[in-house]
Amino acid sequence: MKKTLRILSVLLAGTMLLSTSALACTGVYVGKDVSDQGTYLLARSEDQGQSDYNKMFLVQPRVDNVPGRFIEDTATGFKIPLPDTTWQYTYVPDYTRGDDGMYPGSCTNEHGVSITGTVSTSTCEKWEEADPFIEPGLREAILPAAVAAVATSARNAVDVLLGYVDEYGSEEGNTVMICDQNEAWFVEIYSGHHYCAMKMPDDQVAVFGNHNMIGLVDPKATPEDGYIYSEGLFELIDELDLAVKEGELYHLAKSVTGNTREPYNNMRNWGGMKLLAPSLAGDTYDNDNFYPLFYAPDEKVSVLDVMDIYRYRYEDTPIDVNLEGQEGNRVISTTNSSQIHILQTFSDWPVQCSAINWIALGNGEHTVFVPFFSGITDTAEAYKVDGDTYNPQGAYWMFKRLCTLGQLDRDLYGNGVRAFWKQQEALMYQQMLDAAPTMLAKYAESREAGAAYVTGLGIQMSEWEMKLSNNLYQKLLTCVTHNINRRTDRIETFLPDVPLRQIAESKGYTVTWNAADGSTTITKGAASYTITPEEYTCKVAGGEDIELTHYAYVNDGVTYIPMDFADTL
Repeated sequence: MKKTLRILSVLLAGTMLLSTSALACTGVYVGKDVSDQGTYLLARSEDQGQSDYNKMFLVQPRVDNVPGRFIEDTATGFKIPLPDTTWQYTYVPDYTRGDDGMYPGSCTNEHGVSITGTVSTSTCEKWEEADPFIEPGLREAILPAAVAAVATSARNAVDVLLGYVDEYGSEEGNTVMICDQNEAWFVEIYSGHHYCAMKMPDDQVAVFGNHNMIGLVDPKATPEDGYIYSEGLFELIDELDLAVKEGELYHLAKSVTGNTREPYNNMRNWGGMKLLAPSLAGDTYDNDNFYPLFYAPDEKVSVLDVMDIYRYRYEDTPIDVNLEGQEGNRVISTTNSSQIHILQTFSDWPVQCSAINWIALGNGEHTVFVPFFSGITDTAEAYKVDGDTYNPQGAYWMFKRLCTLGQLDRDLYGNGVRAFWKQQEALMYQQMLDAAPTMLAKYAESREAGAAYVTGLGIQMSEWEMKLSNNLYQKLLTCVTHNINRRTDRIETFLPDVPLRQIAESKGYTVTWNAADGSTTITKGAASYTITPEEYTCKVAGGEDIELTHYAYVNDGVTYIPMDFADTL
């Protein structure tokens, strides 16, 4: 969590409404045996105390044989020395005028190690007093990057992280997820020097809020059993009379938290289960239920399913925030997310490019997840735009401004934005599958050829989505402005326009552009349609013309048609 907000939460302890923005992230895990592509999925939203919180997406290059370097938490002066050689990794840092450090958000390095951090947590007062946090100590502000810079495997990353806690102490409670091509780990840091890490099951999933979640653990468990814990952890639990046990097994989450659950967090656990395993969740949220960390999903889970989790506001349930009296429920799809990432790791890809990083800037409900192969060496210039003030050249602002307008009225504006981006995500999902064979062939040539291909593809795809974002924003702002102070019976619902060529080709049409009049003809079998810019009529070969909801037009070299017409093709 951000340091200034952590201080506020301490001052306002017990006042959940005021302190919740300090503890505000949701984590998702999908094991490779239950994902549709046989991949690990680690995901997390970075939820802020404010909506105007610029994030960037960058690549930290590999550094060879340069001694004497540190990674520094600029807000506190805390430093960790780095080895002479550190690895290349992607990261999603804060804008540099932020006063609390870098906050890299998520990282994937050249050894195929992905780390997402962190989901902030807290324990009971008795536990915090017994092993207080260390100031200055390890914080989320540098944690993912400090691990990604040096780790060569998931297990090595866990050892590195826990070694930092052992040597320097932690300044805050955190949950971290780490994976490589072979295994995934879940790490909970409880206090200044205590922690537990567990290997995550390949055949289960998890969705969790800002609380500790590791359940029953055998104090005799070893790393070979899939558990690593701090020296004296169980002894301190006993000494403080906090142990919650089943037989000889300790329920760690119940023990260190005083066996409590807050709706603020527990609702998100249930919400995730409701989406992924409705047969287990039941129809109604129960705050007395200590929902488990891991469980089997009812069906295989895709990246697109995880995106939907981050758009979830408990629709069609008794705690739906659209219902009277439920407006204050803590949803997964909070409006104050600055970025959301899904790290998808493939077991059989080259280790230097073993993952796809799906990066969404803004809040999940009205933004888009853009994919990048992890082997990229650079990102589009718009992802590097810094600053704390709206800048239409910056990727964060291009996407976040649509969130701002979309949530003004979800029925009038938000649904159209959401439908547009979900269509784009499905297209990009297929595009990445189609690009994978070329990526593999390029890496078979050389690492340099592979890196050049995936870097170019990432820039191309992200710049395309930003071009679409600009058009979507122009049309949405026009609609919002049009509706201001109009009579109720004249209010218009936002209908997005979609790129004709992209949508038609994705549906199997051959697309032909006529330079003479700017018209476009799309053909598939016996079906043939001709669309001309500035005209409301679509010409149908051998049939009646179709009247469009809105005239077709060209913007920045792209022909757009109404989405409702495109859906009928």
